[in-house]
Amino acid sequence: MSDFSVKMRAEPVPWFGLFLSWITMMLGIEQPRLKSTTIELVPGDLPTVAAVGRGEADLGITTPPVCATMAWRGVGPYTEAMPDLRAILSFPHDDRLVWAVPADWGVRTIEELGERKLRFVLAGEGSPVGFAVERILERCGMPIDAMQQRGWEILRADYLFQAIMMVASGKADVVVHEGRKTPPWVQLIKARPMTFLPIPEHVIAGMVADYGFRPAVLAAGMIDGAVPADLPTLDWSEWLLFTRADVDDDLVHRVTRIVVEYRHLFEMAFKGQPLEKSDLVYPMDPGILWRNVGVPLHPAAERYFRDNGHMSG
Repeated sequence: MSDFSVKMRAEPVPWFGLFLSWITMMLGIEQPRLKSTTIELVPGDLPTVAAVGRGEADLGITTPPVCATMAWRGVGPYTEAMPDLRAILSFPHDDRLVWAVPADWGVRTIEELGERKLRFVLAGEGSPVGFAVERILERCGMPIDAMQQRGWEILRADYLFQAIMMVASGKADVVVHEGRKTPPWVQLIKARPMTFLPIPEHVIAGMVADYGFRPAVLAAGMIDGAVPADLPTLDWSEWLLFTRADVDDDLVHRVTRIVVEYRHLFEMAFKGQPLEKSDLVYPMDPGILWRNVGVPLHPAAERYFRDNGHMSG
């Protein structure tokens, strides 16, 4: 293998930067021909997928894997298919899309929100959360433009921490986001009692069929016990490490092996936390890392999993 460089990209989430740094360090130790690594941390999970698909980066991390699915198929926010996108593996992460409204409103369904004037925190264009929420509202007969005309105020906040703190501080009323295990959700329910809303089953079915989202349940007891009963929603699990079909087999094989065989490094920042509060599900099981990946596995990644007994069938 000749001298080479690697470009990596992800949203500026601390864990993503940490994981890419561990990969960089181990690649440098194992492969002296690695001359440089560039890690770009740029807002937006959706643009990260597009950047890898266009060849602007070699490796990326995004969440949930449906971001890559939509780009691979050329649906949703992507106007052209990117059929060369390939998965390496998914870091195990157990998450949901969460809808929260003030408890004193007495609201129990998304459709009931259409009867109120409210301040709704919505993620931006580069966010899969923003994309999903707008599509869900449309399928509930409540497109954003129409709701603004009926008195909704739309406030934009890309990051989970910003969005939830706007509601906790009283600057907004309704928030929809992921990151159910993170401290801001717990801070919110302590600052302001909230009701969590289900997504209608027909809406979930449409999101699955049209875009590739996965159905899930926001289970009773989640968010520090604040969820009183099981609620249907969309899955936001897994952090997808992905690439393209034309990226060098040796590089992809090495990256796959590094994550699997040095997985204790990736687990290190999370151990000591109860699993219900840890964003990474540990210990990482190599037998499931290749499963929920959203797009076809890169052949070199698949070869690693098969050759080492982590994949059967």
